[in-house]
Amino acid sequence: MENEKENEFDHYLDALKALEYILKQDGDYYHQWVLAIKRDIELWETQRQSHQHQGHYGGMGSFSDIGGGPYFNNIKSIAYHLAGDPNNIESVEKSLGTLGLHLDGRHCQKCGNDDVSKKKIELYIRNHFVRSEILTSFKNGTLYELVKKRCKKDLPNLDEEYKTVVNIVENSSISIVIDSGTCPKCKSENFDFKHWILNNSEGKFTPFKLDGSALPDDIRSAFK
Repeated sequence: MENEKENEFDHYLDALKALEYILKQDGDYYHQWVLAIKRDIELWETQRQSHQHQGHYGGMGSFSDIGGGPYFNNIKSIAYHLAGDPNNIESVEKSLGTLGLHLDGRHCQKCGNDDVSKKKIELYIRNHFVRSEILTSFKNGTLYELVKKRCKKDLPNLDEEYKTVVNIVENSSISIVIDSGTCPKCKSENFDFKHWILNNSEGKFTPFKLDGSALPDDIRSAFK
């Protein structure tokens, strides 16, 4: 019954309209892409054709090169996935990959200390909030309504989520710094980039390599 209810929505069309709306906010800068998405919408509404949308991606100057923040990037991934199979809505969450799910920080080459800045924590929280909100709106067929609301920048206060993540970071033996200056322990300036993903089963951040590999089943977003 749940799948039947979900299929009442035209998820692919909803994603296309959301992309079109975001692109229009930049005036004429993305005019060619606005026209391309309009054609995709027309082809879907009149002929039920979707594969042409996938042709926008790949290569220099393609749709893949456009970056528009976490709302645009996640919805772009959804549209690409559904263009290949508009009825395959069950695997949409997995199709988003690890975009924005990792916490970015540093590893001191001299003393081995790991640290992350407050700004990186705020970005991590924002990405998780956006992912959760997008998936909820996707399921309800309201991505278009969501981006109309969020393009006005009226994001909610995320102070409680920040406190939660700070506690997990500290429990994971990761130092929190105000800015990305010298190492807070040994004052070294030699660092490697390091990335973590939240392991809910342990309540800690686990080192994560950005190699495109799939996440283990027990590692998920902090705010689902």
